[in-house]
Amino acid sequence: MVDVFISYSKADGAAVRRLADAVRQLGYEVWWDEELPPHLSYSDVIAERIGAAKAAIVVWSEAAAASQWVRAEADLARNQAKLIQASVDGRMPPMPFNQIQFAAIGDWRGEADHQGWMKIKASLAALVGPREAAAPPPAAAPAAPHRWHRLLIAVIAFAFLFIAAAGLYAWLGGGAPEAPPPPRAMPAAPPAEHLAEPAPAPAAGQRGEPAPPPRAATAAPRRSAKPARAQVPPRLDELRRARLRARYGRRR
Repeated sequence: MVDVFISYSKADGAAVRRLADAVRQLGYEVWWDEELPPHLSYSDVIAERIGAAKAAIVVWSEAAAASQWVRAEADLARNQAKLIQASVDGRMPPMPFNQIQFAAIGDWRGEADHQGWMKIKASLAALVGPREAAAPPPAAAPAAPHRWHRLLIAVIAFAFLFIAAAGLYAWLGGGAPEAPPPPRAMPAAPPAEHLAEPAPAPAAGQRGEPAPPPRAATAAPRRSAKPARAQVPPRLDELRRARLRARYGRRR
């Protein structure tokens, strides 16, 4: 069953859509001509919906005041004592509807504490009755983290555990390794004068006397060189011997 009927001009569609959504959020069932079936007569459907609704909101503007359909719908709702008037451009409703109070919502953008919107809510509560506000849509579940996100978390956790273990080990007495002892100093080298060998002492009987000059070496006697015998090749030597044998053999 329809709770609220909304009458308006097409020129004010954006503001009326905002109003219809806000009324639905209060828990009321809303009908406006966007839901008009294409096979039914407009006048018949409008008259039926206004008669079935418990409240009718007429949204006035310059374009709505010039519309005969909006005037007719407002007149029908006034006759049934269910008219709620609102203005989106600050203009007063045309005669004879200017005799009834209206809510100015020209600067309303959905604020809950807006004065014009609070007047409309009060009229709805008086004509239709209080309703439980519609529950907000459930929040979307957070997307599952990517695989590399899980890997990064695991690495961070492992690093944290490693640092904690190292700190616990140091606290229990492990501590840092002791520094090695400093190297031992090498003994200093003795002075150069201690390293020099002492000079040999002079021989007995010659202390204080100058050493005699060295004796000159005598030359070795030369031997008379014998003339070297000429070396005869073995082949020539055999020939010479053969001639000698032949010569001596003839003489004999």
